[in-house]
Order: sequence, then C-alpha cells, then structure tokens
Amino acid sequence: MKNDSVIKRFRTTLITNILLSLLVFYVLWRLNLGNARVISGISAIISLVLALSFLLIIKKRLQDYPSASFYLYSGLIDFGFRALIVSSILFYFQQKLFYAYDTLFLGVFCIGLGIFLFHDRKKLVKDGIMFLYKTAIGLKLMNYLGGRYQKTMKFMSYIIVTCGYLLMIAAFYMIGSLIYLFTKPDFVKAVKIPPITPLLPYLPEAFNINWLPPFPFTYWIIAIALVAIFHEGFHGIFMRFYNVRIKSSGFGFLGPFLAFFVEQDEKQLRKAKPFAQQTILAAGVFANILLWILFLVIMALFFNASHTASGVIFQDYTYSAIPIAGLINATITNESFQVDGVNVTRIELNNQTYFASDKHLSNFSGDYLIPIYQDLPALRSGLKGAIIKINDKEIKSNNDIGEITSLLKPGDSINITTEYKENGTYQNPVYEIKLGSDYSNSSRAVIGIDSIAPVQGGPFKKFMGKLMNSFKDPDVYYKAKANEDLTRFIDTLFWWIALINLSVAVANMLPVGIFDGGRFFYLAVLMVTRREKIAAKAFKFMTWLFLFILALSMALWAVGMIF
Repeated sequence: MKNDSVIKRFRTTLITNILLSLLVFYVLWRLNLGNARVISGISAIISLVLALSFLLIIKKRLQDYPSASFYLYSGLIDFGFRALIVSSILFYFQQKLFYAYDTLFLGVFCIGLGIFLFHDRKKLVKDGIMFLYKTAIGLKLMNYLGGRYQKTMKFMSYIIVTCGYLLMIAAFYMIGSLIYLFTKPDFVKAVKIPPITPLLPYLPEAFNINWLPPFPFTYWIIAIALVAIFHEGFHGIFMRFYNVRIKSSGFGFLGPFLAFFVEQDEKQLRKAKPFAQQTILAAGVFANILLWILFLVIMALFFNASHTASGVIFQDYTYSAIPIAGLINATITNESFQVDGVNVTRIELNNQTYFASDKHLSNFSGDYLIPIYQDLPALRSGLKGAIIKINDKEIKSNNDIGEITSLLKPGDSINITTEYKENGTYQNPVYEIKLGSDYSNSSRAVIGIDSIAPVQGGPFKKFMGKLMNSFKDPDVYYKAKANEDLTRFIDTLFWWIALINLSVAVANMLPVGIFDGGRFFYLAVLMVTRREKIAAKAFKFMTWLFLFILALSMALWAVGMIF
C-alpha cells in the first residue's frame, strides 16, 4: 500500500512539474525576448530537468509525509525555482528588468514560504479543501479594540449594516451590468477577461490587456495582505464586541490561492441576534471601503506631490458627427492617407472639406452616426503626442492653448512641440503648421484637436470614473518630478490597492453562500419575514440564480470571443 501511495504521489507531482514547465514556456514566450520560442523551449526543458532531479532525490522520502501537505510544501518550493529560472533569464538578456526583479521576489517568497511551512508543519491543518496555518496573531488587539470602545462599536454597527445593504445593492447592479455588457461582442473582445477569473499576478499581461496597468506579484501580495488583514481584523473586532469567541487567526491556501482568516466559534455566532450577525458579516467589507477611501486620498496626495503639469493631451482630431446615410450626398476625391492605421479619404460635403474612413465610404446603409474629420492642420500634419510647447510658450492646460490661438488668425504659422514615448525613449518632434478656421466660426483660428472624451456608461460608472481620477485633469499631460519608474510604481500600487478593496467590498456582498453577503441576505429576509423556511428558500434561490448568471455570462463571453 505504501508503494502504491508513493507511486501515486510521484505521478501526481510529475504531472504538476510538466504543467509548470509549460507555464514557464508560456510566460517567456509572451515576454518576446529575441528568439522567444527557442529561449522559452530551452528554459522549459531546463526547468523540467531540474524539477525531475529534485523529485528523484526526494522520491524515497515521499512516504514520510502526509500526502496533501507534501504537495503544498514541494509545490511552493518547485514553483519558486521556476520563478527564479524566469528571473535569471530576464536578467541575462537585460530585458523586462521590472519583471526580472518581480519574479526574483516571487521565487524567493515561494521557496521561503515552502520551507517555513515544512519546518512548522504541525500548525498546518487540512480543513475541507483548504490548508490553514493557525496562529494567535492579532487576537489580543482584536479583543482589546472590541471590548474597549463599546459606545463607538455600537454606533459603528448601524453604519456597517447600512454599508452592507448599500454594497449589496451595488452588487446587484454589478451583476445586471455584467450580463448587459457581455451581450455586446465588441465589449467582450475589448475586455478579453472571462467573467469568472481569479485575481492573480500578471493577469493583464497574460491576457494582453492594454487598458489595465501592470499587475506584478509585488503589487498582488501587498494588496491582498492589506485587503485581507483589515477585512478579517474588522470581523474579529466585532466578534469580540458581540461576545463571539475568536478561536484563531492565520493564513491558508485554496490550491495556489493565498487567503487570510479569523476563525470564530460558529455556535456562538449562530446564537447571536440577527443584527449582531449582520454587523459581524459586513464589518469586513466596511473595512475595505475605509481602505478604499484612504488610498484614494493617499493616491491623490501622492500624485499631486510627485507630478507636475507638463502639457495637454488631445483625444482625437476635430471631427463632426453625421448620419452615415448623409455620405450619399458627399463628393469623394482621390486624396487619402492613414490616421492611426485607418485609411481616410477627403470628401466634399455641404461646402466643407472632411475626411471619412474608407470603411464608411464603402457602405452608406444603416441608421447611426459616424465621425468625419474636419480638414484642419492637426490632422494634415499628423500631430502626435502631448502638446508641451507652442512657439516659446510652455503649455500646461487647454487655457494656455486658447490664450495663444485667440491672439492669432487663420493662416498664421506656429511651431508646436509635442512629447511621446517610443521604445522607452521620449521623442519631442516640432510641427510647423498654419492655423485653420473653425468650421462654425471662420474668423476663429484653431489647431484642430479635441479634448478627452467624457466617461461613457451609466450614472454609477460615470461617478466611479470621475471619483477614481478626481485629483487630476484628464486633459493635462503630467510628468513625474523625480524618478519616473519609482513614481509610477508607487502610483500604480496605490491604484491597485484602492481598486481591489472596492472590488472585494462589492463582490463579497453578493447574496451567495460562499460570500459574507449570502448569510447577510438570509438574515435580512429572516428579519423581515421572521420565518426561517422563507429565508432559507430565498437564500437558496439567490444562490442558484447567481450560479445561472455566472454560467450565462461565461457562455456570452465564449460566444463573443469566438464570433
């Protein structure tokens, strides 16, 4: 029997090693280092050989350790070595050094954690499908805060429960928006991420998502630690306030996913009054909302202290919106060129000159509005980048541009200096252009640029977009005052911490059993109906409804990606 067990563990670990080697291949291939496929293949083979050598060395000792815990120790150490292989290759080629340092940290962290758990394995217990490392860290502080400030805790209980209900409403709104958006194939192709995707390091890089900033392991571990420690800590504080015994605290693993926990006396929790239970359940998400607000403030203060206005960003060249059927009356010329990779052709319409995309000119059918570019100097010159100077005057805002052009007339010449980054180097081209005439006021001189487009979507999305960026003007081009890489690292870290706290707060109040919102919803129905059967049925219905919505959204995502 022991030999069978050893063979089974050896086979499982071998399969895991092969999968990890394929992961190394995928990561290096996506990083595109020179001859990426050759480098990735060789690296994957090296990582597999090293892992198999390690496996053969410990084969005789497999039977000495509990099966599941052995997979956890060896898996962490093994994965850590793979991360170090990726890091060493990045350092060797002197490319993607940010990821080289990050994967080095990832490798050291995983190996260190694996060794730590192995040496302290007596505290590691298996609880269902999870491994829990139980400690007493933080229990004294939670007991002190929960027992010391009674009046404050009582007052906060009402705020916390109200916050819980508001977040549950936001969760319902999120689910409705999710279904609506995933019915649009263009949205699915732009987002790329499946609706059921765990928040793991390198998620934007894995799906090649340009609309999200990088999410390295360093960001992930800091953000998850802050989110989880304060979330679980607030649970514990209010457990103490409502006399629910805290048995332990610690961290755990659900497969490769790291989690933190506070273990309560479940019988005492169930005996507490419904309002007390709701307070305990919603205390965690309330902590996340507080952290979200805190890091919004920190992010705003840091951004204002570390950046300076250095120019103006323009969203697009000036255009007009017309019904596509209106192109029937246009006179199409032979002049054409490309704008951001799209071929546009000059047309004459209503005694004005425009440029329309060839796609729209080939088919006039439909009942919708299309943009046509006005024939102005910014478009003609291919103006690119942020405008940082006009003639000898530095540009800090749109008002600066307006002040200059207001003193000039159509046909006057100006020199525009712009700035953009290409292949890691700042470029500062100078464009000599003649000002054009505003199509609605021929005496007014214009360059021919449009400002940042407003946030699209419903009221909630517009509110959130403005709130997350309320500390900076979307039209202004900002530059770091000091080290640009370090400033961007800190700024992006704060952004991720704020976003993850808000996301966890909303998602955790979904009325589903695995989240705090599930029990919270059950208690809400129970408090209204005072009948446990009705509350249980409502809870069961909401759980199945949520699972159906997730399945539907995954199906819509698959259809959108395929078609």
